[in-house]
Amino acid sequence: DFGVGGMVFDQQGFETTSELWTASLFRERDVKAILGAHVERVDPGVVHYELIDGTRGSVEFDFAMLLPPFRGADLRAVDADGADITDQMFAPSGFMKVDADYTPKAYEDWKAADWPDTYEAPAFPNHFAVGIAFAPPHQISQPRTSPNGTVIAPAPPRTGMPSGIMGRTVAQTIADRIKRGSAPAHEASMAKMAAACVASAGAGIRSGSAAGMTMYPVVPDPDTYRTGRSLKHTRGELGLAGHWTKAILHYMFIYKAKARPLWWMIPE
Repeated sequence: DFGVGGMVFDQQGFETTSELWTASLFRERDVKAILGAHVERVDPGVVHYELIDGTRGSVEFDFAMLLPPFRGADLRAVDADGADITDQMFAPSGFMKVDADYTPKAYEDWKAADWPDTYEAPAFPNHFAVGIAFAPPHQISQPRTSPNGTVIAPAPPRTGMPSGIMGRTVAQTIADRIKRGSAPAHEASMAKMAAACVASAGAGIRSGSAAGMTMYPVVPDPDTYRTGRSLKHTRGELGLAGHWTKAILHYMFIYKAKARPLWWMIPE
């Protein structure tokens, strides 16, 4: 579900889920997907996993790439008197607490308003954390646990375009406070933020393809949208145009990173 609780697309009047869309993409390329899995261990040439129903299996491989669960840098924080305030500054995961609602809640009680707006630590003004540095209030996807007690839940995506938007927003806040002293913080909640992703699905000038997806908002808001997101702005397309878009973005981002003329016009 891409770590965002899945998406619903309106394609020619029919509502299609991202699950069906992705499954079709995999079938066309003869890719077998194992869903709801947690890697238990990796041996030479073999990865062992546990499924959400508690069953276990293994897959042999010639080349493997794993994305393990990650955490913060485990920094220690102290106040001016030398007292340890690590628990106030950071979540148990090591990520920094910001202006989110960290009250423990059941999945059914999660709200879009739980997510931070300014990425500033309420108890520590002028301390900010963006992207994967801030502690999310909870997952976006529904967390699940196998009968063996293994938690299987994807982390909320906070990289790429969302990170760029957060970084720009915090930079604007810092700039305002440098220029004018006390100034209100700019806001960019993921519950009010749009994002786009282009995933390569085949190379080639004429035969290449890529899956292009847009969503609004990143964090679902079922109180506002029937499907959790705007059907007008949440879309998925697959084809050669996506491949060319991916290639163009590659060069545009390098151009922007070098701060070439008019770099600021290139979006995140």
